[in-house]
Amino acid sequence: MAASSKYVLAEVSSLLTTLEELNATFLSGKTLDVEWRKEQLRSLWRMIDENETKISDAVFADLGKPRVQTQVLEMGMVKNDIVHCFQKLDEWLAIEAVEVPPPFENWSPVIVRRPKGLCLVIGTWNYPITLTLLSMIGIIACSNVGILKPSEHAPNTAAILSELIPKYLDPESFRVINGGVDVAQALLKFPYGHILYTGSTNIGKEVMKAAAEHLTPVTLELGGGNSVVVTEKANIELAAKRIAWGKFAIAGQTCFAPNHVIVHESVHDTFVAALQKIVKVGKIVNAIHWKRIMSLLASTKGTTVFGRTGKENELFISPTVVKGISPEDPLVQTEIFGPILPILKYSTDSEAKNLLQTLSPDALGLYIFTEDLTEARDILKWCTAGTACINDAMGQIAPTSMPFGGVGASGIGSYRGKASIDTFSHKQGMVTVPTAPEFENLLAWRYPQMESQETVGFVKANLEMKL
Repeated sequence: MAASSKYVLAEVSSLLTTLEELNATFLSGKTLDVEWRKEQLRSLWRMIDENETKISDAVFADLGKPRVQTQVLEMGMVKNDIVHCFQKLDEWLAIEAVEVPPPFENWSPVIVRRPKGLCLVIGTWNYPITLTLLSMIGIIACSNVGILKPSEHAPNTAAILSELIPKYLDPESFRVINGGVDVAQALLKFPYGHILYTGSTNIGKEVMKAAAEHLTPVTLELGGGNSVVVTEKANIELAAKRIAWGKFAIAGQTCFAPNHVIVHESVHDTFVAALQKIVKVGKIVNAIHWKRIMSLLASTKGTTVFGRTGKENELFISPTVVKGISPEDPLVQTEIFGPILPILKYSTDSEAKNLLQTLSPDALGLYIFTEDLTEARDILKWCTAGTACINDAMGQIAPTSMPFGGVGASGIGSYRGKASIDTFSHKQGMVTVPTAPEFENLLAWRYPQMESQETVGFVKANLEMKL
């Protein structure tokens, strides 16, 4: 069934009014009530639960994504995170006592969570539900108001969000704004409490530049050449099956997907043979990406094990495995974001370490397959990655409320679960200074008439700590 909601572009001229209305809602204090926030979270959960067929149809129309993947990795993931946040909300937002040394413990030092105000979310097309609505959980929980700008490359899903969100969430507090580059650029000209962008590194740099004009804090969820290391101690059949799924799910168009595999030479041939048990994939999102991926295939010096066929009219590229790849090959010089899996060999730990540090210095994900957990932990020390997983591909995103976050070129900051509370709220340090005379004596040094050597001695004796 095709998605039926209409994709309507926002008028750039109307954006200022929208922002003014949302800011007015925030300043009214409406979002501060914790029961109001819990009701919004309930409504967001119901929005998904009551419209699963409609949402799944829209995602399929945009991406050809298998419906079970949409159920588990889009709708189910968001619903579970909503429930977890709902259950933990009071705990996560509780005032935190700060342990300080004497004499300041009597000042009641605490950290209070304060909302940031109007937040902007610029979503992406490959997980158009997950990577848009997960951020909404934190925005709601932290008493903010928000604008969602879904990707124009998943118009059916964007249209569904535009239809459903005003019906289920408070329209005075949350808006969906659809459009392309012009709308995104116009939105970025305004100040916000926080901006969260998911997409490419190059566009992430532009978002950060725009945010800098207003000193707006940003969270950037970008990409990266995620490496997989398969050691000689790995369960090869299991590794091949799990890597194949992680790579070829939605045609390799996942930011956490393996980009390439670095496999020990002793198990290389067995691993390559096992990879030929490939799962069904979806379509490429549009003709531009299809041509980019086919161009990468044309440029490689490696040997194709299987695949390498494509149908542009169907935006389809067959799952492709390429072996005999060097570190200089074009396939490992960029994030592929498509159903191509390059394989490199290594013979020593030193060689594997060098490949990791060269190809994935700051990836979004690092995957290690081995039955030796000590070996896995040693490999994890070889390079920096935003997330990591042992003996699976993309398994680190499965546990409810595990934070999403990159490092370096793969991103700045994180969100999801408790990490969303840290991202979408300000940790305000606050003290209540006693007014009793005995406490005032400790502050006497601040007043001009107390300037003396005796006062310096008093300060050193009573206010300075000894090591």
